[in-house]
Amino acid sequence: MPVKILVLNLGSTSTKVAYFEDLEEVYAATLRLPTEEVSLPLIEQVPARLKSIYDFMDQYGLNVKALDVISARGGLLKPIDGGTYGVNEQMLEELKAAGSGEHASNLSAILAHEIGSSHGIQATITDPVVVDELMDEVRVTGIKGIERASIFHALNQKAVARDYAASINRRYEDINVIVIHMGGGVTAGAHMRGRVIDVNDGLYGDGPMSPTRSGALPNRAFAKYILENELTIGEVEKAISKEGGFISLKGTGDALKIEQEALSGDQYALDIYKALSVQIAKEAGARAAVLKGQIDAILFTGGLAYSEFLIDLIRPYIEFLGEIHVYPGEKEMLALAEGAYRVKTGEEILKEYK
Repeated sequence: MPVKILVLNLGSTSTKVAYFEDLEEVYAATLRLPTEEVSLPLIEQVPARLKSIYDFMDQYGLNVKALDVISARGGLLKPIDGGTYGVNEQMLEELKAAGSGEHASNLSAILAHEIGSSHGIQATITDPVVVDELMDEVRVTGIKGIERASIFHALNQKAVARDYAASINRRYEDINVIVIHMGGGVTAGAHMRGRVIDVNDGLYGDGPMSPTRSGALPNRAFAKYILENELTIGEVEKAISKEGGFISLKGTGDALKIEQEALSGDQYALDIYKALSVQIAKEAGARAAVLKGQIDAILFTGGLAYSEFLIDLIRPYIEFLGEIHVYPGEKEMLALAEGAYRVKTGEEILKEYK
């Protein structure tokens, strides 16, 4: 009998739902609620979100009792190792309290538990954005009391690394790769034998710029900018994570539009893409140093990895480091199914969140 998996991935305006049998996606949908529903405080959105998921299941004749596991996107929790975790009371309390941050993804595990608990069905999360496997040396900064944090595209990065390992008949835990996720944010991770020992904070401006992120900035110049514009901490976060990068430089976060302008002769658009390519290449070089040059491959993923133009701009700077492979887009739903499947088939041990 196949392992029957329901996957939930909640975003700020949508609920992605998919039903898998083993690792084959059978049904999938992106469910959208009225603006007045998604504008409510997160916890007040639970009834409407829950109803939309049950409606999806009814539409395809899916019985909750027949499920083996419900796999949910991990929310903003305290830093944890990578892997698949069972949803427990402590996790639920922390997600509801939003002590590590408030985001719609926090609802994923809450809804998974709500659906499964009354029928004794295990709810899980896999590789949330707060996965923290950093080596101690990369946490340290030159100011006491400030440490680097690990916030990145853990789910997709680890899934792509596993895919690459499988393609060469090796285990993820036996390879060293640099994985670069290029989307709304850009994160470059040094994966050493199954652990991400170094990665830039893709949420708050560390590393390369992106369509919406500022990327790392010159300290003094940015401090002066903050003081001159009398920015609050909220406005600073907005500037570096929501209105930076392409939005600040070109007035739009539409990467395809800027790329088309660059290819049509817009020198400024081309300069932006060239700058982005160098920034990403430098980040790859930094990860190569952390891995001491022992690299099996460099893997590109995320929405911007569809751009052959961008990949070709980056390639000359880093191809001396090793093979380059491109996995465009993201595979979050499949990656969540894979995490649950590995646990149900005994390939991976279910971890306890504590």
